[in-house]
Amino acid sequence: MRLTSVVLRQHIGFHFKRHWIVQGKRVPSETGATAELAARGIPVVDPNALIRERRELGPRVEVVGQLPPEVKFDETHPLYKREPCYVYGDRNVLLEGVRQAQVLVNTVVYDELPLKVEERLEKTKIPTALDRSMQQSVLAALVFDAEQVKTAVVKDPERPAYKLPRNYGISDERRNRLLLSKLLLHCERFTGPSVASSRKILSNVRFVVPLAKELDRVQLSLKADTFITSAAAITPYDSAVYRPQDQPLPDLFPLRETVTIPTSNHYEWQTQYPIRRADYRFAHPHTILVHCAPADVANQFETPVTDDQREGRLMLKAFAVAASRARQLYGDSVKLLPRPITVQAVQTDSKWFHFGIYQLNTLDLEADGDGQNQPARNLWFRKPRMDLYGECGYLVGKPALHEYNREVLRHLAEATKK
Repeated sequence: MRLTSVVLRQHIGFHFKRHWIVQGKRVPSETGATAELAARGIPVVDPNALIRERRELGPRVEVVGQLPPEVKFDETHPLYKREPCYVYGDRNVLLEGVRQAQVLVNTVVYDELPLKVEERLEKTKIPTALDRSMQQSVLAALVFDAEQVKTAVVKDPERPAYKLPRNYGISDERRNRLLLSKLLLHCERFTGPSVASSRKILSNVRFVVPLAKELDRVQLSLKADTFITSAAAITPYDSAVYRPQDQPLPDLFPLRETVTIPTSNHYEWQTQYPIRRADYRFAHPHTILVHCAPADVANQFETPVTDDQREGRLMLKAFAVAASRARQLYGDSVKLLPRPITVQAVQTDSKWFHFGIYQLNTLDLEADGDGQNQPARNLWFRKPRMDLYGECGYLVGKPALHEYNREVLRHLAEATKK
């Protein structure tokens, strides 16, 4: 209906505006409140005087949502050091992978697990009911979860500049966390309450280890997504059987062992172990579980990350756990450890798994292994990459899990049992 003058006379908005004008011109009537207050000795103040009063501003109030000032990483920063340091973090990978990690932390590599571990693996049998339950748990973690977020950016190697449409689904971080939690739950069901009662599980813990390599400063600041501690330390393997001092380290010439590690002048030169008390019952490191999704790591030169570089990352994380624990027990100046420290390590992207065992014998990283009296080197036992499944997802509208590998659960159950 057209809003004409005739219609406007009956319009509710017109009446409301006229009523507002009339009420705004009303003169307040005398109620006798002022005389009553004066009789009682209560002063009456004109409100206009309070409105016109100039008040001094108090301290500045931070507005909710206001961003704090940006921290300047210059010479005025409290963590500034004149001597630069090579800081290896969670997103870094070594250019030469395992070979470079060997030289950096004075470690020799064995392409199989210790003989005792292999013998126990052959005797470990997973019940059929537990194996079927694990398959359902894999589907629940990777397919049935209700999270719907933008997944990681996918690049086409043939067309690196082409932007593919983003997909919605379960994030890599949640997939890994759910899958590892279900794996640990099935391992506890397999080992029983007697073993589970002697373990503690920590999440998102950080290990910091400063190292002196020749004339350079190197600091490892690494995180373990899941850290299993034990009431008893893992029995170390006899170095006289494997004789690491007889194996030479790789030759990286003309590269240095610190190549592709970024430098920084802002760092804190101290060791950090997540459990502060050395005499705590569950302070012994047992196993670390590490996530390694494609978006978690990257090369400085934007080249694809290889399996060898991922394994080198896992190896340095296991070394950081053992080294930080060794310095907590024996002091920051320890070189040859009175008792070696052994740590088991597992790395995954929710499909493939890397299993390894690291044994820290010495923190003397300058030994070249040419003489007879050189201290023992560190040991790294590794297992080839192992896939949990071939394909997992919706196929023709139905959830499917193809080529499930039960060896993953068997290896992890054996690792958490001992």
